[in-house]
Amino acid sequence: MEDVTALDSIARNFFHGEIDESLVFPFPSFTPEQMATAKEMSSAVDKFCADNINGEKFDREAVIPKEVLQGLAELGLFGLAVPEEFGGLQLDYSLYARVFSEIAGIDGATATMLGAHQSIGYRALLNEGTVEQKKKWLPRLASGEIVAAFCLTEPGSGSDAYSIKTKAKSNNDGTYTINGQKLWITNGGLANFYSVFCKTEHDVAGEKVEKITCFIVEGGSNGLSFGEKEDKMGIRASETRAVYFDNVVVPVTNMIGEEGKGFKIAMNVLNSGRLSLGSACVGAMKKIIELATAQSKGRKQFDKPICEFGLIQDKLVDMAVRCYTTESMVYLTTGSMVKGLTDYSLETAICKVYGSESLWIVIDKAMQIAAGNGYMREYPYERLMRDSRINLIFEGTNEILRCFLALAGIQGPSEDLKEIGKIAADIPNALQDPIKSLGVLTGFAKGRIAKLMATKVLTKYNPNLEKEADFFSMMLNGFAIQVENTLIKHGRKIIEYELPQGRLADMAIALYATIAVISRTTSILDSDTVSEEEKNYVLNLAKVSCENSKKTFDCTLSLMKDNHDKAVGDLARYIVEKDGHGIDIVNY
Repeated sequence: MEDVTALDSIARNFFHGEIDESLVFPFPSFTPEQMATAKEMSSAVDKFCADNINGEKFDREAVIPKEVLQGLAELGLFGLAVPEEFGGLQLDYSLYARVFSEIAGIDGATATMLGAHQSIGYRALLNEGTVEQKKKWLPRLASGEIVAAFCLTEPGSGSDAYSIKTKAKSNNDGTYTINGQKLWITNGGLANFYSVFCKTEHDVAGEKVEKITCFIVEGGSNGLSFGEKEDKMGIRASETRAVYFDNVVVPVTNMIGEEGKGFKIAMNVLNSGRLSLGSACVGAMKKIIELATAQSKGRKQFDKPICEFGLIQDKLVDMAVRCYTTESMVYLTTGSMVKGLTDYSLETAICKVYGSESLWIVIDKAMQIAAGNGYMREYPYERLMRDSRINLIFEGTNEILRCFLALAGIQGPSEDLKEIGKIAADIPNALQDPIKSLGVLTGFAKGRIAKLMATKVLTKYNPNLEKEADFFSMMLNGFAIQVENTLIKHGRKIIEYELPQGRLADMAIALYATIAVISRTTSILDSDTVSEEEKNYVLNLAKVSCENSKKTFDCTLSLMKDNHDKAVGDLARYIVEKDGHGIDIVNY
């Protein structure tokens, strides 16, 4: 892949109504060496898992056997991204995603354990650790000798990570004493390496201020203990426990990064972790589609297989379209990261939200195709449904990620519109200084006119995708206008209005889905090595995907003006006041 030192965020530019085609065309492709590595590793994973991983047994017994963990470690799956000098495989983001997707398609609990270990567990060490820390820990983590866990969530602190209560007090001898607890920690009692985020005290302008700092806590440390293993709905074989710190002493050499800089470290870890979730959803979707296809071919009704009935065909197609779209989004993102993208927080959040919600829809449709069989435990559907549900909650709920997408995305436009925002908020005051207002309003008006004209913004697409490229241009221009309208209407108070935030996020997701699909499909259609049959299949997937994204976008766009937001607030307050629905048929 091409080396680029620094790339702009594709999704962040949407909020300005901009797209740099060089960032999305050509679609990031695997080199021949990467293809060979991906196929070799996928084959090894498949062979090992076929002989050793029994998802139904793991789920029933709620444990991954130690010999399976050892076998996974011997394959190198505990150190996918660790540099070779520290004993890892040093896979880039795209190869990491491809291998992780393979594992997730086999067993969700096993993928969760491995993801918690390396996607987030020791990612802070990988990102911010000193050379000495990496030499000490990474070889053992990459070999599977020790397992890692990521300790951020607390009983009163989920999405609001900055409100954690666990404290690390500085001691005179250069050590720190940690007190507190962490909740729902994957690999909790299994790990020997804990990335723990604590509040530390700092003197800022003469005042005591608490900031977050990251520490390594070793397994077996005095004062480290665990709660009972959680009895979960799904991914039951992965271990989840509360972790307690009672006067746990750690040396200053176990601090990752700078003191007080832990919040940013945690957010960077979660940004990359969300990408692993997106790729995991792709693997799970592919497995489910295989099961549903076999079911639809094997089950007959009215003397023909149900795959010949239109409503079943519609489900199979929607499942395939969602998988193709998610995969396109994930690998556009990973490819951009390989090329030099460093600000990828919006892209990974988009992949996580779209991928997890698509997986949930895919397993729901598969259960419907399986009908009665899907509801029975002797078939894998109900387990796959239970395993899939957590993805909408993991590493930032989809609700909080929508708010993050909107608020982070509008930061740039809000600066651009700072002057016009003040003017629009108080037109009479603006008119008192018409000379000052004129220049600002004129520049603003020119930008509005350009967006309203919906000029073409794409040129590098395959000719067969002209209609879809036009969709994207209209959507992008419409989105930028709505971003401006929202800022002018709400100003700084936009942070208090989650419903319009959610709509801005959904429109940004639709835009990213569309451009990812157009880019990937263009590369496939332009290829000399892809058969005409496959090209036709992919082209139809792309057309359905882009049409679906446009429908979602248009519906969401209309809700920016014509909605029931006030009624939602009023109704919700009534429901909360009445502790539930509040109406009984016998009373009305």
